[in-house]
Amino acid sequence: MPDTVFIAALVCKEMIEIFYTRLGQRLPAANWDSYLSRLPVPLQDKINLYKRWEDRQAGLFGKLLLIEGLAKYGCSRNCLQNLLIDEYGRPFLDRGPDFNISHSGEYVVCAVTASGKVGIDIEKMRPVELADFEKCMTAGQWKEIVASDNRLSLFYYYWTIKESVTKADGRGLSLPLEDISGDDREALVHGTVWHVRKIDIDDRYRCHLATSEHAPEIRLTKISWD
Repeated sequence: MPDTVFIAALVCKEMIEIFYTRLGQRLPAANWDSYLSRLPVPLQDKINLYKRWEDRQAGLFGKLLLIEGLAKYGCSRNCLQNLLIDEYGRPFLDRGPDFNISHSGEYVVCAVTASGKVGIDIEKMRPVELADFEKCMTAGQWKEIVASDNRLSLFYYYWTIKESVTKADGRGLSLPLEDISGDDREALVHGTVWHVRKIDIDDRYRCHLATSEHAPEIRLTKISWD
C-alpha cells in the first residue's frame, strides 16, 4: 500500500501531490511488459530508446507515478495519450493539472497540482568538481558554498532549488541558473517569486519543490512496484 506523509503548511489553501518510488532491482520481463503496456505506444518507444535498464525503469516509473498523481484530480488512467509538448519541450495536458517529474540515483519523484505551476528536482549528492558550477550561482550563494563545512551538501541545496524553479517556470535551462536567488522558502528570478519547499526523502539526496502557490498543503506518498 502507498505510504503517505502530510507535510504541514501554515495556511492550507491548495494541494500538491508528490509521489515517489525507488528503482529497486531490475523488473522481471513479465512485470516490465505489463507495466509498460499501460503507457501509450509513443511513450513506450521513447522509454525503450534508453540504453541502461536503470534509465528505462526510471522513465517507466516516472510515467506510472504521473498516472497515479493525475488520477487524484479525476484524470483517466489513459490520459497520457493526450500529452502535449510546449515550445520549451515541457509536457502538459490541455486544461489539466500541472505536473513535473525528476529522477536521480535510486529515486523517481513526481509532483502534480490543479492550482498554479509546479516543478520538482531531486539529486543524489555525488562528488562533483564544484568550480565547474561557480557561474551557475549568485555571488552570495557561491560565497556561502566556499565557506561551508559541507560544500557538497550546500551546493546540491542550491542546485535543486534552482532546477525546481526552472522546471516550474517552464523555460528550463534557457532560464539562466545564476539569475535565481533565494532559499528553501522563496526564490526570485526576473521579478517573479516562486515558493520553495524542501522535500525530505533520503539523507543522501537533496530534493526541492517550487510552486507559484503560497503555502500549499503537500501530500507525500511512496509507491512500490515489485
